[in-house]
Amino acid sequence: MGRSLRVLCVALAAALGVACDSGDERAPLPPAQAAELATFVVDVFENDPAAASALMSHGPLVCVAEPFGADPAIVYAALFCVVREAGVAFDDSSGVSTVVAVHRASPVRVELPGDGAAHQPDIERIFPEDLRERAFEGYRDPRAAERELAARFAAQNR
Repeated sequence: MGRSLRVLCVALAAALGVACDSGDERAPLPPAQAAELATFVVDVFENDPAAASALMSHGPLVCVAEPFGADPAIVYAALFCVVREAGVAFDDSSGVSTVVAVHRASPVRVELPGDGAAHQPDIERIFPEDLRERAFEGYRDPRAAERELAARFAAQNR
């Protein structure tokens, strides 16, 4: 890559928060941006019936999200949701933990990897190369995510 092209690429990368070379890893999301994106992802799955039904077939959902990447039009996150049903305790609720790509379009569109043999090819199709390893990891701290979800579940069932 020529010097002027590399300088332009570095300037664009700084402005857009992306890497120029495919081998570069993205910087972690700043905490405030991660919190904002987590709220966006949770709102989508808790309030959009199409998104909720793509994840689980029944019931209103209570969710937590851990974004690990973003492009201008897509948020990539670990997601943990349970169904909120009258009279059903958190520990007895149906739930799912996965990774998602949420396209910030109108209408919002979500992509989730399939189970079993479809999982790896779907991760490779849905997530950019520099986020695939992180997508395979899911939540950094699954127990913390479960505690956060239990607290949200309790707050919404009051």
